[in-house]
Amino acid sequence: MPMRPTTNTPFERFAFATVIFLTFLLPVIVIVLVFLASLLTRDANNGIMTGLMVIIVATSTFGIPIFCIASAIKIENDHLKALTKAEAELSDIVVSDMKTLPSNWKAVKTVFLSDNVVIANDYLKTFFWTFRKLVGGESTSFSRLFSRARREATVRILRKAKASGANVVWNIRYETCTIQSNYAKDGTKTIAGMEVLAYATAFTVVAG
Repeated sequence: MPMRPTTNTPFERFAFATVIFLTFLLPVIVIVLVFLASLLTRDANNGIMTGLMVIIVATSTFGIPIFCIASAIKIENDHLKALTKAEAELSDIVVSDMKTLPSNWKAVKTVFLSDNVVIANDYLKTFFWTFRKLVGGESTSFSRLFSRARREATVRILRKAKASGANVVWNIRYETCTIQSNYAKDGTKTIAGMEVLAYATAFTVVAG
């Protein structure tokens, strides 16, 4: 049976769809309510309309950011747990970054494998990054982002290797790229995501 993916989980899709829905729907609702309130200024129900607008404005101002932060934390924690589980399931495959094989190994069924992943940044990390730039030092939030991307790319390589029947992934290499957003006011760029490309040679070892 194929293993469950460590990314693009049902909650990720739910959170993404919810944010898009609220982002585009709330302004429309506010405009409609303002228009109706202007028509019902002398109506006794005008207080109800005002109350609804206050609730909607408060939800858009505080609710959406809180939902985004909570979703980002859950998505990251779920991903780390899924990676740990996948790595344990694939632990029978030998992984090395060495170029030369041991003298008593004979490689058969050699295949070149590659895969990549892009992990998006979230605004909570950007918030902490803004203050980290003021004093310097390690950005642990972005370290976790890079670690997740690297581990995910490795897991995808191992899954391909297992599907091909290989028991060794050799000479694994990584290429890293940061995806940056528009320039900030201070002239710097903000990291919007991290891409990691992993490639290696997979094969089955026969004792020589």
